[in-house]
Amino acid sequence: MARSHRFHLDQGGHSVTLETASGHVELLVDGKVVGSQRRRSKGATVLAAELPGDPPQPFTVRVDRSKGAGNVPVCLMEADGAREVMPYAPLAARRALSRGAGVPVHPVGWLWRLVRRRLRHMPVSRR
Repeated sequence: MARSHRFHLDQGGHSVTLETASGHVELLVDGKVVGSQRRRSKGATVLAAELPGDPPQPFTVRVDRSKGAGNVPVCLMEADGAREVMPYAPLAARRALSRGAGVPVHPVGWLWRLVRRRLRHMPVSRR
């Protein structure tokens, strides 16, 4: 996996996220890292963790490349004997989540940033 990918699923009131980067896989539950592993060059990478609660619920996440999915890996979560596909969170969705829900994006925001940078770096003439 040359670039980073992110998969997200809400399971039993908890947020389960799997992030892959070049050669590394991290599993997060409610925003906390509960498992990490180096990505195998061949075969699937399997991570095991538990959902918090009383009693804790163990689950496994399997990520593997699929020839049919192109460059995007496929991610499966297995809990209580049931398998569920974890949906892929594209980059645009990740950026929207990082900004916060309900925050509008200005259509020419890139232009405002460019103007501010130019003004910030303009030389000031002093007489």
